[in-house]
Amino acid sequence: MNNLLKAALIFLVLVAAVFLLGLLYWFYHCHCGDRGTKQESQGKLAPLNAATAEPQHPRGKYPPYEIPKNRVPNEDHPRVVPTGTQRGTLAPSVQGSKLLKIEKNKPVGGAGDPVVVTQYNPQGTAANVGTPPDPNAARNGNVILLSYNTRVMLSTNGGTSYVELDPTTIFPSGPTKDAAGNLLDNGLCCDQIIRYVPKIDRFVWLMQFCGTGTGGCLTGINKVRIASASTQDIVTGAGATGWTYWDLASATFNLSNTTMDYPDLAVGDNFLYFSADAVSQGLLVVRIPLNQIRDSQTINMGYTTPSDGTATDGSTAYGSHISQNAGDTVFWAGSPKNTQIRVFSMAESSNQYSSRDIDIDSWANGTITLNAPDGVDNFSFGWPGNAITGVTRRSNTEVWFAWNASSNANFKNAHVEIVEINTSNFTKITQWQIWNDSYAFVDPYLATNGNGEVGISLAWGAANTNYMSNAVGILGDFIVWYPELSTASPVASQTRLGDYFSVSRNPGNPLLYDASGYAVLKQAAPATGWYFDPYYIQFGRDSVANGGSSGIH
Repeated sequence: MNNLLKAALIFLVLVAAVFLLGLLYWFYHCHCGDRGTKQESQGKLAPLNAATAEPQHPRGKYPPYEIPKNRVPNEDHPRVVPTGTQRGTLAPSVQGSKLLKIEKNKPVGGAGDPVVVTQYNPQGTAANVGTPPDPNAARNGNVILLSYNTRVMLSTNGGTSYVELDPTTIFPSGPTKDAAGNLLDNGLCCDQIIRYVPKIDRFVWLMQFCGTGTGGCLTGINKVRIASASTQDIVTGAGATGWTYWDLASATFNLSNTTMDYPDLAVGDNFLYFSADAVSQGLLVVRIPLNQIRDSQTINMGYTTPSDGTATDGSTAYGSHISQNAGDTVFWAGSPKNTQIRVFSMAESSNQYSSRDIDIDSWANGTITLNAPDGVDNFSFGWPGNAITGVTRRSNTEVWFAWNASSNANFKNAHVEIVEINTSNFTKITQWQIWNDSYAFVDPYLATNGNGEVGISLAWGAANTNYMSNAVGILGDFIVWYPELSTASPVASQTRLGDYFSVSRNPGNPLLYDASGYAVLKQAAPATGWYFDPYYIQFGRDSVANGGSSGIH
């Protein structure tokens, strides 16, 4: 009897063990309940890498650094997006967007509450601008910083007047060498970005340096510099003093013999986000605690891996930028093919970042061209191709992405493709275009105002009738507005439209936008040639900007 009881007990234990193992196996593979939801929301994960950089302070005024006149401009090439099996019609899904010139009175043809410009400050020939100008602008109160190439225009009186700042006299800007005499960079180059961070009252100024290799600035190793100063320090020192800066080298991010290019900045709740292409590899995204910038101390950074062959590497996002109005999570994206968007995210509460592939409708990914009245293709340089340059977080559960698409049988001109993504479940909300049969639209940059409206700064032109110019607007109106028409093509060593415009939420009135653009203008006779006219522009709804009375000041 005892033996039988013992055998029965052993049998029951074995049955129970098999049952428990089977139950565990089922729970693991069914992805049910909370566990499955968590996995879906996280996507494919990768850990953030860690790096630090020490603060530095300028030591008085420096002799100006003359950028070599024979320096080869940055000549990177856009990533070619593969064509997937067609999904959708490859045709417009919304009405075309109108193009109107902003006038002092309410524009004819605008909405009931149209976009108006409250401030427009063209710099004209006062700007010492190279090719391309790549403007960026930021504002707090009466302080405005407008950057382009290797100069900054500063106004401390709300735009009534500007003075030019030469960063090479504010910071050490020539080539840097290590203790053994090896080059670490080849001096200040280009691609300046400026943001204002209300939470810590700091303007942040990013400067890119040239690579150490031969054949241009995008070979060898280089660095980017991030500097910060308070609004009052900028006013007190007329922009020339009060700065703290951090130099971030290729080695800082373990990039080996690789340069960083085409940077961007975004501001979150508690972090500053910096992105750059690790040239020929993929997108690098870095986060820096805002309190460490405010306190001018060692910054402890987390950063992504630009390229490692996994689903979370930045190779598909090459040339793309990061989300403005980031809040508690920053987003960026790339295109594995023209029927899919790979959405990356980095939450402030996590030391990981993730990616998810989301199916979208096909978009036209042919060659983008725009022949100007002088017969010059204003988009012949090609950069940034189809990289996703316009990204903004519209709400806690919604992010918008925008990029260039080509003409095809249904679109007579190049246009901008926009996809809205629900970030609570990472599904497509809708997909639409900024297009017109008479005009081409390219190079979108996005930002969200305090009403959840998405503002845009982009380029436009009309084949054989209009040179490429800048326009601004609020998405959903299906109207964009231009303040100034270009009258020439930017023909220098290369025909290059440029790599940047900018738009951001105004900190003083979050329903307004601060933006930058430029026009290419012919020299007044008897002079010949052309020049860039970069400008700062502020815009918003008529009811918000002027209480119902529109105008340019």
